[in-house]
Amino acid sequence: MILERTSASLHRIAIYIAILSCIVLIVSPACARKTVSAADPNAQRELNDLTTSLANGSIATIDILHMPDRVETRASVSPDNLERWFDCRVTINKISEWSGRNELVQTMKSSTVTQENRMPDMRSAVIFYGSDGHRIGALYFGRYFGRYLGQFDGAQGAIGNTPVSFKGNMSVWLKQMIPSALQ
Repeated sequence: MILERTSASLHRIAIYIAILSCIVLIVSPACARKTVSAADPNAQRELNDLTTSLANGSIATIDILHMPDRVETRASVSPDNLERWFDCRVTINKISEWSGRNELVQTMKSSTVTQENRMPDMRSAVIFYGSDGHRIGALYFGRYFGRYLGQFDGAQGAIGNTPVSFKGNMSVWLKQMIPSALQ
């Protein structure tokens, strides 16, 4: 009889542990996402700093990374994951000699960002490097970055690790830079 009680108690304990493990697995990814409650003027400042660096010639190379929207993943694609899992890369060297530089500067100047509460599923990035090869900054764009702009009044994304919403034509410019066969 004592053995039956011990066995039943152990069985209940095992069930509780299994339930707690499931709860932890479900709650952990939600808690790990970055959420921000207050507006952060630093995001707009970072965009302005990148624009200034591009305009004054401090940026030497731009990498454009892309993972097609149709690619399904088990986890949401964070900026770090996008840089590991991208499907295509377009590299523009010698930015000072690139004919599209002024268009990009104007597009960035006319863009604004507002802080968002949640990091979207990233699919594209524009990464800026200086002449010494060091990274200056990065802009990330979420899934469907150019498909439903009128519906959402902008594109979701991030500047660095800060989730933002882009207002302006940055996502339109980016969509033009990615070959249509790779979108």
